[in-house]
Amino acid sequence: MLEIDRVTGLVRKHTPITLDLNGIARGYGIDRLAEMLQGFGIAGFLVGIDGEMRASGLRPDGIPWTVAVEAPDPERRAPHSVLMLQDAAVATSGDYRHHVTVQGQRLSHTMDPATGGPLRSSPASVTVVTGSCAEADAWATALMVQGPQAGGELAARLSLDALFLMREAGGIRTHAVGALFDSQMVSAAGREGLVRA
Repeated sequence: MLEIDRVTGLVRKHTPITLDLNGIARGYGIDRLAEMLQGFGIAGFLVGIDGEMRASGLRPDGIPWTVAVEAPDPERRAPHSVLMLQDAAVATSGDYRHHVTVQGQRLSHTMDPATGGPLRSSPASVTVVTGSCAEADAWATALMVQGPQAGGELAARLSLDALFLMREAGGIRTHAVGALFDSQMVSAAGREGLVRA
């Protein structure tokens, strides 16, 4: 439907289409909002759009900003763990809010570029903490597509802090990558893990 000639830099549309950049638009928007606040001389803030967050400085009481990593439960909103953010951004991609069930199989809203269709087997969610929200947003989606094994290896190779939450028969299994999430992570239900960024 869309022909891209990388050599000439030309793009040709063969049929009416629309492009939805929502997969990375929130992170980009948050970074622009952060730049605007910094331009007005505001050093300490926490901004977010639909769960993607960016923290700058400290709260007025001198404590880092508190942000929950949501448990991947479509029936209720509850924290899986808690991040203490200072000068960092966090984004989560998941299938627990946006999915469909077709012939008994859960299909994610995230598309798999290898098949051209929805992810059929993916983590329940992937959370990434980086310096910019656009980067965190993009990597959370990419690691969601890669899955915990390949995505975990990629995150480790790139020194990304990533938290993979996977559904298993007994509940949620946690796979943490990076110094931020390693030994400080607590994932048991009803307990909060405090992680500093």
